[in-house]
Amino acid sequence: MVPSRQLVRVLILYNPVAGSGRASLLARELMSRLDGVRLATGGILEVHLEPTQADRASVWLDPVLQKGFDVLVVVGGDGACRLAAPSAIRTGVSLYHYPSGTENLFARDHGMRPDPRVLLEALEHGTRRSVDAFRVQGEWGLICASIGFDAWVVRDLAANRSGAITHRSYLGPILGQLCSWRGRRPTVRVVVDGDELFSGPIALALAANSSQYGMRLDPAPDALLDDGMLDVVVLPARTLWGVLVWSVRCRLRNHLSSPRIRRARGACVVFELDEPAPLQIDGDPPRSPEPIDHYRIEIHPGAVKVLVPPSENRSS
Repeated sequence: MVPSRQLVRVLILYNPVAGSGRASLLARELMSRLDGVRLATGGILEVHLEPTQADRASVWLDPVLQKGFDVLVVVGGDGACRLAAPSAIRTGVSLYHYPSGTENLFARDHGMRPDPRVLLEALEHGTRRSVDAFRVQGEWGLICASIGFDAWVVRDLAANRSGAITHRSYLGPILGQLCSWRGRRPTVRVVVDGDELFSGPIALALAANSSQYGMRLDPAPDALLDDGMLDVVVLPARTLWGVLVWSVRCRLRNHLSSPRIRRARGACVVFELDEPAPLQIDGDPPRSPEPIDHYRIEIHPGAVKVLVPPSENRSS
């Protein structure tokens, strides 16, 4: 038997029903490829599988990670990463995202790909990196939190979701919001570290921990995961046409040159709305999806340990 000090213990977390069972198949494939492999560094991989559960992760995932695991591999999308991150933070276990979702923003920001060889490279020669996380309304996030057109789309998508989502799944909610936006445009006061940045109607108000965003729109391209700050971007808009123009400008990467954009960086961001409106966190609604009129977002520097592949390429 190999002495325990030579074992590298890996827990693979997966949603058994995600993608009609695709995440489960990927997790089992990873286990069959990696379990018992001797690393170039001399250790031997010991791989275990753990399906997600409906209860809070603190109830079922924390106790498992506390059994001496070195790495938590999350098979899924950004929502699965956000589910697992609090347990990784509390237990100090390094997080790795094996992407199988729609956008996979966290994996994109760290050069992680759905390839067992990349994961094996990370286990053998990767580095442990401490990255920031944020909290909003008692929940952890890794990528961004925002209010505006995108948050309404995310809310509508979640309310009507019946299975795995793809980019096409967003078409209905987007069209629905285009038809109803006139009556839903939020007016918000944005405060960064106690100073007012903006007050008025918006297309988007974003607190970004990462430069990544859905569909490569990337409103905050300068945001970094390890600088201890949130990048705040406000895109003012009074009409639906304004929302569409900002979307195009973000996609063309020329929105930062607009004199109307408002930007700041800080450790604490507050969104104060004239009436309740939804928030999205890493592409999902909060646990309590009922809209409120006040959101407080705070950064927690270096909260998450991440296993980063040696071939990291954030622009991939």
